[in-house]
Amino acid sequence: MASTTPASPGLPIDVWADVLCPWCYIGEQRLSKAIETSPHGSDIELRIHTFQLDPTAPAAVAPTLEYLSKKYGVSQAQARAMEEGIAKQARVEGLRYEVNRPASNTLDLLRLVHLGAEYSVAWEYLRAMQSEVFGGNDAAFGHGTLIRLGQQLGIPGNEIRDVLATDRYADTVRADHDEAVRLGARGVPFTVFGRRLGIPGAVSADQYANAIDRAWEQVNG
Repeated sequence: MASTTPASPGLPIDVWADVLCPWCYIGEQRLSKAIETSPHGSDIELRIHTFQLDPTAPAAVAPTLEYLSKKYGVSQAQARAMEEGIAKQARVEGLRYEVNRPASNTLDLLRLVHLGAEYSVAWEYLRAMQSEVFGGNDAAFGHGTLIRLGQQLGIPGNEIRDVLATDRYADTVRADHDEAVRLGARGVPFTVFGRRLGIPGAVSADQYANAIDRAWEQVNG
């Protein structure tokens, strides 16, 4: 994993993501592999930002196929076919991917990602939440799960409970979204290397590695 306090000059990589986004889940795995194999890996500062794809999503947890069917006006069979295609790519990356996993509004989870940043575990907290969601845990959005995951990363339980009981970090989530839009993002994942090279969508690990090399030369060459 990348260093959180790289030696100068270093290379910052900013990633915008949503917990519920399958391509974020896959793209983050590919980016992690690219960083791990990069000769510059120890000098990379990985910074996670949030981008809520569907602020209007209901808070009630529903099966993903039902959610997608309603959102896009397609049959659940069509939604399943689309999800099965993504699942194949996820499994190639070694990721668990349940097609009919739970879906819900992600604002609370994204607010907790910002809490995680206060403890230098934003990336790890996001990835842990995604593992629960895409792994098919029906309680993935439950407070008990979110508290457990955060505590395992060293975040005090009372801090997590406070965020869940208030609107703390809601403005930060919105600010992250607005910043991504200003940079040209229309969805996620959206990755910016060295504050100058932006890549929309999930690309291959090799493409991420090439972007790291290009950005390194631009920033430090």
